[in-house]
Amino acid sequence: MARRGVRLYDSVMNSPVQTIAVGGACMLVLGAAAWLNGCRGSGLSVSKNVIFGDTKLLQKRPDRIIAVLPNRMVVIVAQVPTAPVVSAQVWVKTGSIYEQEHVGAGLSHFLEHLLSGGSTSTTTEVESNTILGSIGAQTNAATSLDTVRYYINTTAEHTPVAIDRLSDWMQNSLISELEYQRERQVIEREFSHGQGNPSRIFWKLTQQARFGDRHPAKHPTIGYIGEFLDVSRDEIYDFYRRMYVPNNMVFVVVGDVDPQKTLRQIAERWARQPTATLPSVELPQETVLARPVTRVSGFADIPRSRLRMIWPGQRLAGEGDYELDLLAVVLGQGESSRLARIVRDEQGLVNSIGAYNSSFHWGKGFFAVQGEIADFPVPLRAEADQTMARIEQVKHAVVEQIQRLCDEPVSRAELARAKRQLLASALQQNQTVSGIASSLAMNVISTGDPDYLMHYAEAVQSLTAADLQAAAGQFLVEDQLIAVELLPLPEGQQIKLPTRPEPVTDPDRVSMVAVDLDNAALIQRMNVSLSSERADQKVVVDPPRRYTLDNGLRLVVQRSTVVPAVSMQMYWLGGLLGDEPGHEGVAHAVSRMAMRGTKTRDANQLAEAIEDLGATLITNSGNNTNYCQATSLTEDWPAVMELMADVVLNPTFPDMQWQKMRPRLVATIEAQSATWQGELAEHFRSVYFAGFPWQCTALGNKQVVESLSVENLRAYHVAHLGAVNTVLSVVGDVDPTQVHQTVQRLFAGMPSEPEVAFDPGLPSPPEGQIHRFQTQKALTAVQIGFGPGMTRDDPDYPAMQVLSRVISDFPAGWLEQALRGQGPGLVYAAHGYMVTGVVPGYFSLVFNPSADRFDEALTRAMGVIERTRTESIGAVDLNRAKAKVLTSEFFSRQSNASRAANTALDWLYGIDDPTGRRFMEQVLDVDALQLQSVALEYLNEPVTVVISSESQ
Repeated sequence: MARRGVRLYDSVMNSPVQTIAVGGACMLVLGAAAWLNGCRGSGLSVSKNVIFGDTKLLQKRPDRIIAVLPNRMVVIVAQVPTAPVVSAQVWVKTGSIYEQEHVGAGLSHFLEHLLSGGSTSTTTEVESNTILGSIGAQTNAATSLDTVRYYINTTAEHTPVAIDRLSDWMQNSLISELEYQRERQVIEREFSHGQGNPSRIFWKLTQQARFGDRHPAKHPTIGYIGEFLDVSRDEIYDFYRRMYVPNNMVFVVVGDVDPQKTLRQIAERWARQPTATLPSVELPQETVLARPVTRVSGFADIPRSRLRMIWPGQRLAGEGDYELDLLAVVLGQGESSRLARIVRDEQGLVNSIGAYNSSFHWGKGFFAVQGEIADFPVPLRAEADQTMARIEQVKHAVVEQIQRLCDEPVSRAELARAKRQLLASALQQNQTVSGIASSLAMNVISTGDPDYLMHYAEAVQSLTAADLQAAAGQFLVEDQLIAVELLPLPEGQQIKLPTRPEPVTDPDRVSMVAVDLDNAALIQRMNVSLSSERADQKVVVDPPRRYTLDNGLRLVVQRSTVVPAVSMQMYWLGGLLGDEPGHEGVAHAVSRMAMRGTKTRDANQLAEAIEDLGATLITNSGNNTNYCQATSLTEDWPAVMELMADVVLNPTFPDMQWQKMRPRLVATIEAQSATWQGELAEHFRSVYFAGFPWQCTALGNKQVVESLSVENLRAYHVAHLGAVNTVLSVVGDVDPTQVHQTVQRLFAGMPSEPEVAFDPGLPSPPEGQIHRFQTQKALTAVQIGFGPGMTRDDPDYPAMQVLSRVISDFPAGWLEQALRGQGPGLVYAAHGYMVTGVVPGYFSLVFNPSADRFDEALTRAMGVIERTRTESIGAVDLNRAKAKVLTSEFFSRQSNASRAANTALDWLYGIDDPTGRRFMEQVLDVDALQLQSVALEYLNEPVTVVISSESQ
């Protein structure tokens, strides 16, 4: 389980959308219009204390209620009124390890596809999609080893609709034969999608390596293709009725809601649903790993080998689990960690490396070190020999560092740094309603404690260096080590889908332990952990305040006390557009090297200064900008701001550091094509922007980066940094006046004008045609780009955003319906989106059909575009698209980081709209005639790029 949590700070704050009882996109639009006209509602009012019949309240606070319905469904409702949004989620404890006789068939995942938005006894699939579209819902589902999660994110006034939709899917799904056949085809495409994703392949190998033959966690969540295809509709429906019962579910709602009123809505919707007897489930009880497996290998379409070394770990919160978490930080999390400093930087054996501890509430997890193997300076005679020799070198180097942890206690500084990092992470976690909802559900299911992460972070502070040393000696022993290797796919070969491995151990020697899935056991744990106490801290989110320094640097500051943390983000014009054509990659190299030493600190001193505070500080670049981003706890922001100024203004670009960084940047460029999405995007850019800097990704061109010297980097930095082209945004628990004064002190010496003016020119529009490329990945994927593009400040931008949602909006968008919802499931992935920036971009469609259905999928996709050009878009689709744009806008302004990025980039791109108010007004004004007009103007000259493993 990934430890994610949040502290819910109390608040009383007006909601920016007027509360309206009736659902629907029209009502969302009217609510937004009322807000924009100055009619602010007060949010959902707090109701008087009510009686919930037989519902048992486990916790009742003004901001949060945790209850148990008579049918033993656990319900959590939390009020987080920092934005007029809500996330409603249902978590079912029926992931792939609980599939019983169907283990290995991917039945839980198959069922997730069928239930989310599928037909029920009360609502057809079409009706459900219409309802979801009308409330601007962001909706989907996900299956893991132990849970299936369904969610609907929408605006707060539509909370009852979201509750009703989720409840209907859980209670009344029909799983029609037509939908079964269609989603079966969609998931077949998902299997091929996974073959083009090295991370998925790597994880499946890890599952096989870590877990014994009788453990269901050994098998992929999606299942094995042959066993998946054998699952019948009746078997799925039987499993649904068996496992989807209220006493196996957690229903959580988080957002700008009244907890008591929302609880009543859920209780009424589930009043007639009885408890059911859950099946008996057993999992193997593991003690010490006693088997000959020490190495598992597989292949993916990657340029360099990847290695994951794993040791069996502990259960979540079991003895030694927290110690392993701290050991992972010391060993391999952050630039100051041992593996980064020694194995990556000093020895040069890897391009990247890290460590983590993964633990589960249902069984022991594992401690892992993973990295990408670096190239040999001098190749050996045989490529295979070279690969295996370097893997062995890396294993030996990592084992040396592991042995150090066993032999000697970590230093006082390392221990303090690791504790601070974990505490800071806990305090800053989950600043969005969806993140908070997920954390509450995961924590309750795993531990019975909704605030587990905060209690965990506090408990970690008491651990000693001796505790960590003892845990290392107990768990990180060499005879328990398993090496998982992901190797480059040999030329001319294709990746094969995994099949069920042959047993290698005697199953009679494995003891089995019963797992009680009923919420009764969960409720008993919660009775122990819950209290009615809460932090009494009012949440304040003030409007952004703008300043301009004498040198032209623009500063925007917004006070937000949602969490005791601050986000600082600085952007300046440059990035890929700052590179001359044919010299792509200089800007990115400069940005990445800024952290490798300044006039006052070397790379290690910078890393330690940042991580001692539990802060983060990164420098990078994108299509249009270079940027520096930092986060800190509230009390540390001045110190982190000073570090930010040092990195931005005073980098020295040491030659020794560049010799280490350059091969890592080259490796990152080459790794882009490891996924099918990355490979497709590379080919598309090279065609669509030929001769313009955007023909590469922001990482640049491999040959350019290989040829750069530190003199090139220094010259570029001096020539392209200018205050008039820069915006700094600070969002968090800060005093704006103090921030302004600090920024003036630190950045007053920043040069006003850059020596080289930012003048990227314009891309030449390409001619519409089809370009085909061969791939080793066993799939077909398509990207279509339409032009002419537009810039971010184009007056048609709001209308184009609405049009893009008409075209692509899961599940009700025209593209999704054409490729996934109508007739055969032609694709797994399908989406449309707009790319804009300082220069015109494009509108794009991306999807992955099977090779034999490529023509049909392409015809349907182009038919969707033609509809926008020839048909008048009806009121239902128009309001659906507007609702989705507004929902997305509200959701994009929740966390400190997202607010900081939005306000900085908008101002930099010439958008004078710090709250998003004007953009939403423009969205509300869009009509069908305007949409058809922008479709005719911008959806032309389709440039189609196809990658396929089939012969062209």
